[in-house]
Amino acid sequence: MNDASTDRGAGAPDALTESSRLAERPTTMRRLRYRGEGRVEIEHVPLPVRAPGELLVRIEASAVCGSERHDLLTGVDGNFGHEAAGVVAEADPDSPVAVGTRVGLYAVKGCSECGHCLRGRETMCERTPEILSGWHAEYAVVPVRCARPLADDIDAGVGAMMTGDPLGVPVRAARRAPSPDGGDVVVVGLGPVGLAHVLVRAFRGARVIGVEPSPFRRQLALALGAQEVYAPGERDLSAALVIECTGIAPVIEQSLALVENGGVFLQSGECGDPVTLVPSEVLIHREVELKGSWYYASEDYGTMNELVADGLPLGQLATHDVRAEDAQEAVTAFLEGATGKVLVRW
Repeated sequence: MNDASTDRGAGAPDALTESSRLAERPTTMRRLRYRGEGRVEIEHVPLPVRAPGELLVRIEASAVCGSERHDLLTGVDGNFGHEAAGVVAEADPDSPVAVGTRVGLYAVKGCSECGHCLRGRETMCERTPEILSGWHAEYAVVPVRCARPLADDIDAGVGAMMTGDPLGVPVRAARRAPSPDGGDVVVVGLGPVGLAHVLVRAFRGARVIGVEPSPFRRQLALALGAQEVYAPGERDLSAALVIECTGIAPVIEQSLALVENGGVFLQSGECGDPVTLVPSEVLIHREVELKGSWYYASEDYGTMNELVADGLPLGQLATHDVRAEDAQEAVTAFLEGATGKVLVRW
């Protein structure tokens, strides 16, 4: 691992320190910009300005999500990133999250008024939740309710994973589809999210089998707790629970065949393409239960904290830990399937 962190184990930031940082009020900041076709670069842009009820957060670390692969490879030109952690640099005087507080950021902004939001299920917001991003940067503005306080001894890179997809997605998925007693769990696609499913399921005692074309990621899955790993088509498999993480329509169709009769199929990878399914075969005669799971909600955060407190080795997901200026090399490796989680230090 290329560890670019220089302040692990340092004392916690405080309000005076953060106020001093902003005393001269910087007018610009660095951020990572995707130029398409796998190219990234650092650009300087105006510092964001917060509104009442919002926080200005100095980002210490951001993480590259598997969903950003599409943005990196296409001609999309923009700033992305929806997993990050840092320190509150500016807040309202009466803010419940004060200046100097270390926080991880939550990427879903619900209305905070509908029934789902009031029950801590912002992802189900009846008014269509807003997805926050643009966090591959030195600073970000977020609503107070999207800041998750972190303990002082949690590294910022781990904090970004703890409050983002790497921990949130598998915890939410486990709520939706618990691991079967005595049965196998097959995870199809061992990108960052698939590896996170392996880590959390194995840590909780499940027997996990991974399917992935990348030899690097198959070996990483074994290190994270998978009992067996195979290349696609290498072995006939079946399991009581299959978690599909590639989001590729033909792979989804093939993965449905891996579910044992009476088992559960959980879709975790985003897919916007049609998928062919024969209801009489899959749903009726085989009694396969189809489920989906997206991100995580506030109601899951207690479980996420408990897993970290119990010793979940979340940091092992990160294979590349680089300074923002060195992000291109890590991003290239990510696109080649030769990374786990990529952390970017600011």
